[in-house]
Amino acid sequence: MRMVLQASPGLATSQQMNETVSSSQDMDMVGVGADDAYDVNLQVAGVFIIMAASVLGMGLSYAFGSDAQAPSNGLLYLSLQMLKGCGVGVIISTALIHLIGEAYEPFEDAGMSEIYEQWPMVFAMVGMFLMAILEFVHHRLEFRSRHYVASAAEVEHPDATLPAEGMPAEVTLNPLQGDGAHDESDKEVVTKSVASKQRSAVLVELSILIHSVLIGFDLGLQTKSQWVPLVIAITFHQFFEGFAVGQIVLDAQFTFWKKFAMTAFYSLTTSVGIAIGIATYLGQNYDGQSKAANITIGVLDSICGGLLLFAGMSVFWPEWFVTNHKLCQADSLVAPSVGFFGVALGMVIMSVIGIWA
Repeated sequence: MRMVLQASPGLATSQQMNETVSSSQDMDMVGVGADDAYDVNLQVAGVFIIMAASVLGMGLSYAFGSDAQAPSNGLLYLSLQMLKGCGVGVIISTALIHLIGEAYEPFEDAGMSEIYEQWPMVFAMVGMFLMAILEFVHHRLEFRSRHYVASAAEVEHPDATLPAEGMPAEVTLNPLQGDGAHDESDKEVVTKSVASKQRSAVLVELSILIHSVLIGFDLGLQTKSQWVPLVIAITFHQFFEGFAVGQIVLDAQFTFWKKFAMTAFYSLTTSVGIAIGIATYLGQNYDGQSKAANITIGVLDSICGGLLLFAGMSVFWPEWFVTNHKLCQADSLVAPSVGFFGVALGMVIMSVIGIWA
């Protein structure tokens, strides 16, 4: 026996090498290395961690409430200004860094950058263009409806004194004018402004939901070494983004059940994406590096980024701060300063998180 072993060292070595190579290949295929294993238990835990962070973010926003009822010189009001500012900064940073900025990589992987390098900007402009058309159509219908109401009022009460040009409450025609007080003649105007805010809120959440599914799907495909830093970053991402969405939902004055639906959709979509990623990884039937997959992810991220960027820059930032009558007419600059500081803080937070997620 000893003689056989000594006479065939080359054979034994060859067999050991083949077994080692085979074992290494198997480890690469299924990801069972010590430091780079695919841990299903961790992935399942991630589903609930992300869900909890999402609910906490929106719940905290609801707990603070809206600044409409808060005294303009109180600590609660100033806190709300900063937190709403954070929400605006998170929305804008998410659009620029987490959506449009990250869309460059899939376009490069698909080979599209060899044709043209700025595809993310192209599709971001498509998203902004679509959002602008929706805004225009809504405001056009709103203008025409108010003209009709004014004309009907003149016919019914020809001796009544109407505001300039026969337009009741013309000064509140722009929905970006903040939360000023309105008299009885403005009820129709206020209702339409709320409808405009609700439409913007739905579009913003829809864009975020698509993005949430994609980042959840990506997390569900990660092995252990990549999962830990990524889940931490996404947890903070979902929390701060959830707070921003919560402020937008509050501003839109949805009913309880609509608020519940908006919260549920936001809280579940990333976790649903993780579950899809887990199933895809275990099924080994997804080629994440295919040209079609990369182009799809790049286009969706870019368009959603354009929608969010338009909403943040043209709707929420002006409405909440830049053209807000309450802040512009305030005797002190404390509240506006706190609000703009919140915007900068939200941008910084999401920009730092963008290093990992």
